[in-house]
Amino acid sequence: MNTSALTLPVVTIQHTFAEVIQEIQDGVIASENFWVSCYKKSETSVHAKINAELDEHNRNLVNLTTIEEKGDVEVSVGPTGNYRVTCKSLGIPPTEVVTPIQEYKDEERSNSTRPHRITAFDVSPDCSRYATGYLDGTIFLYPTTPFKPPHKSFLPDTIETTKTKQQSRPHVAQTTSLKFFPSSRVLLSSGLDFTLTILPADLPDPSAQAPSYGARISPARTMRAHTRMITDTAIIAVGRNVVSSSLDATIKLWDVSSGDVISSITAQGGVSSMSLGDRPPAPPDGEEPTPPIATDAREVPETSAKVIFGGLENGSFQMFDLGFKKSVYTSPKPSVRSSLSSIVYLQSANLLATGSSSGLISIYDTRSLATPLTSFRRLDTTVEQMAFRNSLNGEVQLAVATSDGLPYIASVVPEGPSVLTELIGVDCDSVRNVTVRGTDVWCASDDGIVRRYAL
Repeated sequence: MNTSALTLPVVTIQHTFAEVIQEIQDGVIASENFWVSCYKKSETSVHAKINAELDEHNRNLVNLTTIEEKGDVEVSVGPTGNYRVTCKSLGIPPTEVVTPIQEYKDEERSNSTRPHRITAFDVSPDCSRYATGYLDGTIFLYPTTPFKPPHKSFLPDTIETTKTKQQSRPHVAQTTSLKFFPSSRVLLSSGLDFTLTILPADLPDPSAQAPSYGARISPARTMRAHTRMITDTAIIAVGRNVVSSSLDATIKLWDVSSGDVISSITAQGGVSSMSLGDRPPAPPDGEEPTPPIATDAREVPETSAKVIFGGLENGSFQMFDLGFKKSVYTSPKPSVRSSLSSIVYLQSANLLATGSSSGLISIYDTRSLATPLTSFRRLDTTVEQMAFRNSLNGEVQLAVATSDGLPYIASVVPEGPSVLTELIGVDCDSVRNVTVRGTDVWCASDDGIVRRYAL
């Protein structure tokens, strides 16, 4: 364990509290209670019961009163209209608890008695569609529903998607990664079966006389060369070249048109996570920043300017230069081995974030990778996936999906680390996927539901 890591608090609130508030506002019930709990590792947790009641004079106002507590929990309405929770005894400043604006439910997949765990997820760059992957290698493609602010209800709009999906089963085992091409019309998938596939991602025209919803999609290309599970993928430029990482300790660069491997770079161990980006301005090994000219005509010009950060099973990470076709940096191994389950690179801010299976998140300046800028954790649960998010005021934030079902937004630069927002709505199910599109954050979880948050 990293003893210097900061401990961030956790705020949880009854996942149905939005229903309570809405029913009171609608006059269905006069008042109701919901619970709030606050945690901080190695400190005594604080719990409270909050009474929600319609104001006698302002019938659009719901008053919140703490009626039972073992501490100093307060719930208030913030300037944005979202609820905020404060707990001074645990050092928790007013922290927003945000409910989804939309919930996408395929009743065949999100049935509460037998939900299908979403193992891979992505939203297209144009936000017109999303894709979900599952344990059996199945992939479904769904249209999204446009959202027009403001959203006046705390309850999400429920989008029924059962009859609007396209389906495919390109893998014989778990789907491990899904990535849309920049066009939003092609999908890259990878699986536990060592293969990658290229799938058409066009949606049928719903106005057509007989729209082909439910039709099975066949892969346009299947690519094989890895010898163990593929853990992640990335797309270069428009998508003529793609990259994959694997537990076979390789990073492979592929030519999509032929389905062949252009080059393979060996890592110091199984690669459990990966992030692609532009080469930092100062190479960490001090070499010349200009790579040699590619000798393989299948390699697109943009590839030579890219680097891959790979999180390894042994808890260290490596930086691979696709122009030089080699590893150019390896971080020290941690004293306690903990696989880097997520890694994400933001070249525009020179930031790298690593997340481990033990819950530790570290933030690095890519111009000086030897020591993290900061490290923090909440609970000892797996960091499943992370995504950087730029707020409207220029602040760099980190969206975090965790196996404890408590996704959140952390502030990392210039202030931080701190918890800015708790993403509410999941009831104890692991959240394994998080994607940022614009200012919106999308999550997919083990209950088979896709949630969209507007922040």
